[in-house]
Amino acid sequence: MSKITTVVFVCLITIIPTIVGAGNMEKYNKIPGYVTPGPDEVNIGPCCIGMPLGRILLVHKDSMYCSVSFTKFWTEKDGKEKFAIYDVYYQKDGTGDFKNKKVKFSTEKASFLELRGVFYPLIWQPGKPEIKCGPLSLAWSPWSDVCHVCFFEGADPAGDYGIELAPTPWTNITEVNVFEPRVKWYKYDEGRNYINIPIYKLWDDTEMKKEK
Repeated sequence: MSKITTVVFVCLITIIPTIVGAGNMEKYNKIPGYVTPGPDEVNIGPCCIGMPLGRILLVHKDSMYCSVSFTKFWTEKDGKEKFAIYDVYYQKDGTGDFKNKKVKFSTEKASFLELRGVFYPLIWQPGKPEIKCGPLSLAWSPWSDVCHVCFFEGADPAGDYGIELAPTPWTNITEVNVFEPRVKWYKYDEGRNYINIPIYKLWDDTEMKKEK
């Protein structure tokens, strides 16, 4: 299998709950090179970044910045349906300053529900498998019960659309500085291997070298 074919396969698995529904997710969890992260680990992969609860993930495209933090994750119907509550701060003036009055805050809910309909193609996902960031609706995948945010919108094929994500150990919006030198921005990268990094080692140079 070629490298590109492998990455397309992996990314399809990443977002496949959007297609098949959360009730069928478990059979797709065996992703090459992927190890389920612990509750205090960040998972960085070619298509998405998985975040622990309470930690801030930064989003950047053009002049827009967002701060996303998952505050709650749970399942229902024996794990067939998955939900998350997240806080999002949206900053669009290009300054990256989350302390000014132009910042918009909201609390949102993402969800994967059981499919509706009779058979393909007359079936659909009635949930909201997306993370809102201003005009962006980034694909959200809770595979292996970890909240993954993707580098692309849910309606788009996996690829680089100029969207950058940066995992941080921060827990409060007052800590956020998008120009902090230790913040590492990631883009969609089909050549990147999966790696789990403990949150307390996220900005450790040794851990960063393992990711390359």
